[in-house]
Amino acid sequence: MTLVRRSPEGRPGIALALTLAAGLALPASPGAASAVPGPKPAQRLDGVAGRTSPAGDSQVPGEHAELRGGRDLVLVVPVRPGDTAASLGQRYLVDLRELPSVRILNGDLPPAAGGTVALPYASLNETYKVRAIHDLFPEDGPRDGDWIHRAGAGRQPASEESLWNLSLWLTGRGENFGVLADRNALPGLIPTPGMEIVVPGELLLPPFKKLAGSGSGAEGRPAPPSDGEVNSDDFTEVPTEAEPVTPKRAAPPPGQAADSTGQLVYGADDAGAFARYRLKRGEALYSVVMRFTGRVDSQEVNDLARAIATRSGIRDVTDIPAGYPVKISMEDLLPEFLPGQDPRRQDWEKSQAKIARYTNQTRSRNLEGVTVILDAGHGGRDRGASHNGVSEHEYVYDILCRIKARLEGDTAARVLTTIRDRREGYRVRDQVRLPRNQAEILLTDPPFPLTQPYVSVNLRWYLTNAYFRRLVADGSDPLKIVFTSLHADARHPGLGGAMIYVPGEEYRRNRYGYTGPVYARIREAREQPYVSFTRAERERSEGLSRQFATTLLKGFQRHGVAIHPYDPVRERIIRRRRSWVPAVLRCSEVPVQVLVEVSNLSNLADSRLIADPAYRQRVADAYLDALHLYYGESAAGPPSSRLVTSRGN
Repeated sequence: MTLVRRSPEGRPGIALALTLAAGLALPASPGAASAVPGPKPAQRLDGVAGRTSPAGDSQVPGEHAELRGGRDLVLVVPVRPGDTAASLGQRYLVDLRELPSVRILNGDLPPAAGGTVALPYASLNETYKVRAIHDLFPEDGPRDGDWIHRAGAGRQPASEESLWNLSLWLTGRGENFGVLADRNALPGLIPTPGMEIVVPGELLLPPFKKLAGSGSGAEGRPAPPSDGEVNSDDFTEVPTEAEPVTPKRAAPPPGQAADSTGQLVYGADDAGAFARYRLKRGEALYSVVMRFTGRVDSQEVNDLARAIATRSGIRDVTDIPAGYPVKISMEDLLPEFLPGQDPRRQDWEKSQAKIARYTNQTRSRNLEGVTVILDAGHGGRDRGASHNGVSEHEYVYDILCRIKARLEGDTAARVLTTIRDRREGYRVRDQVRLPRNQAEILLTDPPFPLTQPYVSVNLRWYLTNAYFRRLVADGSDPLKIVFTSLHADARHPGLGGAMIYVPGEEYRRNRYGYTGPVYARIREAREQPYVSFTRAERERSEGLSRQFATTLLKGFQRHGVAIHPYDPVRERIIRRRRSWVPAVLRCSEVPVQVLVEVSNLSNLADSRLIADPAYRQRVADAYLDALHLYYGESAAGPPSSRLVTSRGN
């Protein structure tokens, strides 16, 4: 087929002959002009004194990338004496569950020392993904927040450098080839040798985005909008004022239990202070990391698990006996697991006591006088997280439609939404596979098409705040207004289930707002460009929101909705040693507000659950029950017959 695209500058559309079902490369168009060189060269990843890896350590002799069959990128690595399948997986792979993919390529693992193993690019962890690309394309590197590829300068024929392959390796989605074609004004799928190909920073996979320094997040300086489809998650927006997770501290006295259960004992070694935990039967290191450190990002969880294994003298993480003592760095512990005399734990306990003073005393019969503001994350070109055949936005939007239908059909509540599908409206779809749809708009004045995801994140809270101010001006009780943003994230695949974020008091202490031509066109942003909150307002919002989140968990349990087993209600995101509250909560004036991560799409069981329309209806029914309970009524309907837990695939 032929696909016609229009470039961002409005130039005539580019005709692209596509034979992409098999990811095949096409010959370059005759006479294709070279792109104008950028203002400065891409930053090389080579070391000064010889070839080094992106992590800074010398590349292992014999380690190299290969492109097989014109499309399958692998990293070939040497087998060292004593290597096992698990040790190879721990060193190179994003997760040990990728080992079956390695066996498909190599047969029995491991081969004898001195042999080699081919590792699929998609299975590699972040460090080795970058290392493979660097080995294949040594001239490539970051520049001005983007990634620059120099065609024909790599170790393979230029004809194999199709835009599909470049998009697949650098952005995770071959379908993003169209964005690259538009951005670089390419008439065909094969760039001319010597041409510089700019891969937009907002599309890059996390390891390349980190190197390019293109993460969104400075307050008042949103990341540039995408020229094409975006596949993002909710953990990339790190504000500049985000707090470091933990400061360094002196070692505590050994032998003191961390909490009332006495599961942790403190001590110190040459690496510093640690908490010792004895593994229970069936436990894995990744679950220990998630439980005691609060990390959920796959790469961070695996990195911490490897650090714990090394410090604890564990060689094979797949064969750890029950009762084995593992050492968790004190710097990585959540405050509630620190010793009682630790200043950070004391500060946390004082904060929790202040927040617990605020509880909802407002009552409502059949939700009379209650207004629910519903938001479904992403939309338009931004599909959100996408794993196991499920893309976030379509499924959480369907849950929004189901909640809206139940509230309007069965209660006296009023429903407002931030988003609407121009084609389908709020139609509930009883399908397992929901088709892609980019017709959503934000209901601002004027309506905002979802073509600029980083801007749309902020317009959601501007719109929510405008709703809130108008409702209060019309006589609504502020405590009868509830804001809920629905999402489905991509956490570590080892654990699943719903998680709920509430606005942490200590992460909302600044003044927030944005300026620029996009915001100047939107009435809600012009009405009140900046927001800030008093300490009492922040504490009240966290307290009331926590109470609603806890009630929502009760509804989930009653209706068989899977729940994350470790700390499912959280007051901030922890990632890259920073803590922050998602923007839709951080800047919202609504006192009662939650962001619900309904499922973990990286977890196969979770993906299958959210794909089931009956399960999506259970989520909606559970939400309705929670509202009734929160406002002093009994649950609205019969519970589901079974409780679903989600711990693995």
